[in-house]
Amino acid sequence: MTTQAVHEQLLPGTTAPGLHLHRVPAPRTYPDPHRREGPSMTTSADPSTDHANTGQTDYPYLLSGVDPRTLRAVDNLRDITDIREQHPDLVASIAENGMNPLVSIINVTPDPDGCLAVLVGFHRTAAAVAVKEVENPDLVIDVLVHAPGTTRREVKVAQGLENLHHKYLTQADEARLYDQLALEGLDDFGIAETLVRPIERVRAGRAVAADPRTHAASVSSPDIDLLALAHLLEFADDADAHQELVEVLDQHPRDLDWAIRRLRRQREQRDQLISEAQRLTDLGYTVLDGVASHLELPDGAARFANLCAADGDEPIDPAQHASCPGRAAYLTPQAHGETTVAVTEVCADYATHGHRTIAAAKQAAAEEQLREAGVAIVDFGDAAVVPLTSLYADEHAERCLTVDDHASCPGHAAVITPARWASTDVEVCYVCTDYADHGHVRIRVEPARADRDAAWQSAERRRAAANNRLWRAAKIDRRDWIATFFTGWRKRKASTLPPRIHHWLALGPVLASNYSGEAASTHTYACTLLGFPEPSYRRDRNPIAAHLRKRSTTEIQAVLIRLAQIVGACEQHFNLASTDQATTWREPTEDTRFYFELLAVLGYPLSHVEQLITNPDLDIPLWPHLAPDTADDTADDTGHDTARVPGADPDDAEFDHDLDDLNNEVSGDADEEPAAAGEAAEPMGENATQARSSAESSIEVPDSQITSQYRAAV
Repeated sequence: MTTQAVHEQLLPGTTAPGLHLHRVPAPRTYPDPHRREGPSMTTSADPSTDHANTGQTDYPYLLSGVDPRTLRAVDNLRDITDIREQHPDLVASIAENGMNPLVSIINVTPDPDGCLAVLVGFHRTAAAVAVKEVENPDLVIDVLVHAPGTTRREVKVAQGLENLHHKYLTQADEARLYDQLALEGLDDFGIAETLVRPIERVRAGRAVAADPRTHAASVSSPDIDLLALAHLLEFADDADAHQELVEVLDQHPRDLDWAIRRLRRQREQRDQLISEAQRLTDLGYTVLDGVASHLELPDGAARFANLCAADGDEPIDPAQHASCPGRAAYLTPQAHGETTVAVTEVCADYATHGHRTIAAAKQAAAEEQLREAGVAIVDFGDAAVVPLTSLYADEHAERCLTVDDHASCPGHAAVITPARWASTDVEVCYVCTDYADHGHVRIRVEPARADRDAAWQSAERRRAAANNRLWRAAKIDRRDWIATFFTGWRKRKASTLPPRIHHWLALGPVLASNYSGEAASTHTYACTLLGFPEPSYRRDRNPIAAHLRKRSTTEIQAVLIRLAQIVGACEQHFNLASTDQATTWREPTEDTRFYFELLAVLGYPLSHVEQLITNPDLDIPLWPHLAPDTADDTADDTGHDTARVPGADPDDAEFDHDLDDLNNEVSGDADEEPAAAGEAAEPMGENATQARSSAESSIEVPDSQITSQYRAAV
């Protein structure tokens, strides 16, 4: 690179624009830029000898033979750290050729003490000093001296005009310039007019400079534009949200608007939680902190809807409970498209205040009826206890045992369990306590399963409850992102799509065939994403078909339409209420796994619960009960043996009476928590709370992590 090219690239101006300058008299001589020795001159030389006829100094004038080390270089717009590292070409050029004033020059003005202060040309000054100290000790330079009394505003304007289009000017430097000019008395319009900059950019720069957190982000992430950085100011008081937006701007800048909308929803929901808590407090309720479901209620507390009087099983009248000293409530965020908050009323110490649970009352009534009928009451703790629906009377029987068939058997008994359909009901399951000894045959032998103690079951219920809430919230954020992704799809370029997109489109009909079949033939959700009208059931009139038949439809538009069909089909499947259950993320189908892999390829930032679809181990650090040494299932690979096994040893296979409940997760009510996979029924009645508390005390559930990773997320 030539000397002139280097100077023109790094030093675009040879004078200081914006200063009040007088004419420049022609100097008597120009220094040879290649000279090694120069006249012995100082920066305080009297220039009046050049203008003896007038007796006055005309500014600006050229001063030759100046030692660059004598210049005062302070208050620069751009920071200078190591000039050799920042601008090695500039240093090499000056070392080789000196500084030719016809190419570039340093602008200075005399300070009151006589020292020349640099106005424009700080990097040139630093480079000249570096060369003077190493390569050429005899180097002297020429400077253009301006009239003393130049104001700081004029200096900053001059620096701005020279540097604003400089490739080395950072966003933080630009923001600092606007802030400094504001301190010098210029308003936003004045700054914009003086520097010829858009008013929006000036306002953004001043706002960024005024906020320490956002200004720090502009320094640490210099590639983020000022206008984008200004969006972070809305969350300047939230360190986590602010940092999240910085990461979005660094890694996925297209997602900025989506991320801001998601954070706004979360903030609005937090505000509603605070407002609702205050409202309940004013009404005399005790608001239970740190409670998001009935599984997290303190000992002795129960949901008001599950309580009855001590002498019956009818729900308590809300008006009667208004004066109860135990009246309390907890709040649950609801992720159903709006930032709403659900209020659940509880009694903080129901037994003390004369209440009992409806389930306990119904269990007591069921126990009384069974005792009157002479039926023993047992539980499923013994592997030999098997429901009659899983037994044949003998190896010649053609149907399973009924209660009447088994009534005379010595092993006839019953187990009372919570009802699967309602938290206030119970089920009576008739069983045989030792079917092998009494000559019965099991319909099938279940593969051996590892025992799940009460602590594991309790932790898994809490995990399912937390992840279910997070799953429902993630669906809102995901659909918002997808809608944004397809906005403006008609004008998208192929470069904006991920590599190998055609491979993923070809995989869709194979790995997401079930969901695609559900969406055919209307593809309603895809039409919504593409902004098409509501499709009819006549395939030839489907707006997708109509658009693809147009000659003006481009190849990239056809690709995006096909992508919308796959994404829309999968997302349409999640309209089903059943997909809000834990089975969706705990036992994902092949279609679900493919869909979330595709979303990740498209750039969607999967939330924690969505990442569990393809990587279930992510929950292990948050939920220690999932660790391999305690959570591994010991079932063999042989599957279920559905043939009759006369005289099968009950110790060879444990019957899991809750097998049918594995996927019966409650999806509509965030407070109705799902049962853990493979768990036994919890104790019921008045001792239920005490038993659950005892079980949970044996395993440490990461409450702090749940709070930060889960509850705060929704």
